[in-house]
Amino acid sequence: MNLKEKILPFIPMPPGFKYSFYCGSNSLKDIFILIKYLIFKNKKKSMTEKFEKLFSRKSKNKYAVSFGSGRMALYSILKTLPVKKGDEIILPAFTCSVVPNAIIYTGAIPVYVDISCKDFNLDVDLLEKKISKKTVAIYAQHTFGVRCKMSKINKLAKKYNLKVIEEKAHYFPKKKSKDKTYASFFSLDHSKVINTYMGGVASTNNHLIYKKLKKIQRNSFELGSISKIRISLSFILEIIFFNRFLFWIGKSLYSLLFYLGIIFYFRDNLVMKKPKYYPSKFPEILSCVAIDQIKNIKNNLNYRNKIAQMLEKEINWYKFLQKDMKVNTWLRYSFLVKDQKKFIDKFKNKLDLEIWYSSIFEGRTKNFKEIKYKKGSCPEAEYCSRHIINFPTHKNIPISLISNILSQNNDWIKTQINFKRKFSK
Repeated sequence: MNLKEKILPFIPMPPGFKYSFYCGSNSLKDIFILIKYLIFKNKKKSMTEKFEKLFSRKSKNKYAVSFGSGRMALYSILKTLPVKKGDEIILPAFTCSVVPNAIIYTGAIPVYVDISCKDFNLDVDLLEKKISKKTVAIYAQHTFGVRCKMSKINKLAKKYNLKVIEEKAHYFPKKKSKDKTYASFFSLDHSKVINTYMGGVASTNNHLIYKKLKKIQRNSFELGSISKIRISLSFILEIIFFNRFLFWIGKSLYSLLFYLGIIFYFRDNLVMKKPKYYPSKFPEILSCVAIDQIKNIKNNLNYRNKIAQMLEKEINWYKFLQKDMKVNTWLRYSFLVKDQKKFIDKFKNKLDLEIWYSSIFEGRTKNFKEIKYKKGSCPEAEYCSRHIINFPTHKNIPISLISNILSQNNDWIKTQINFKRKFSK
């Protein structure tokens, strides 16, 4: 990394209104909710338990157990299997770097399957070839909130007596699923459908698994008072810095505070030895925000669907019918373009098109051998990381903004759409 790349995050953008991906489900109301809790909190009443019960009901699962992050919820699920050293977990090679980390922390080995550029999910036609005698589970990821082919995955899992762990970090179910998965987990961090700044939830319909998860939760690391103060401050600053009025300078200020260690966040993206705080308990202080977020989930999802439908109508990447659009959560609307940088620059004055995943493993750009990935083994995923564009869909993005972008740039956008890999099979 040269000097320019090092200082670039700390340089403000030109002044003006600009929209980001972060804090998309939040408003100033969440700051007031947090402050009110800090002033009037009742130590005898557990807000976390109240949140977990509400979450289980809204997510159509019998049980929900909270943790400090989504990957910690995944790790806890894996520990209930239990996973032995050398066991293999199959997952798509287009995910966050913390996912294979969580698998490796248990002693298991991540085994990667390439994705389909049609929907950025695991290519089920390649799945069976990766199953071995050491395979114990399949990690089913609904990338960007678009459902993967669960029926085919479950069919193979049944054939080989494997567990299915459903990753719902990008996805929130609108109705009860018929899929017989072992367990699933959600993420509550600042880029997800529900944002409490940090956190995750493991969910299941099996009481025995639930009891195991609760035991892990009870024995999890408890963050200290200073960390909780930093978490509260970080959450409040994000909502302020990442709103459309201040984002032009807020992003650089946030980067500076993060660099100085004032902003709290788990920094285990590149850590290959399980940290002592892993897994952590979900901070009680964030439960009040979590409750408000889950109460408003229906409006949240409906808004995302409206923007996604508008984009699909013009871009038509997924070629979904309207009923298919409604099944998905639409954390982001994603597609491939010929020139990723050119596309980002085209709209940089209006949107911060932060890219997921600009690396095949978000949060890691090198040393893939550490997470047991062989470069070149999943060419579709690697290609997607160099050409993908993500449009935000959250409620802080005006529908009029997306409409204007499409109407004013429709012809140019269509010349940029890259179907090369989508129709290569």
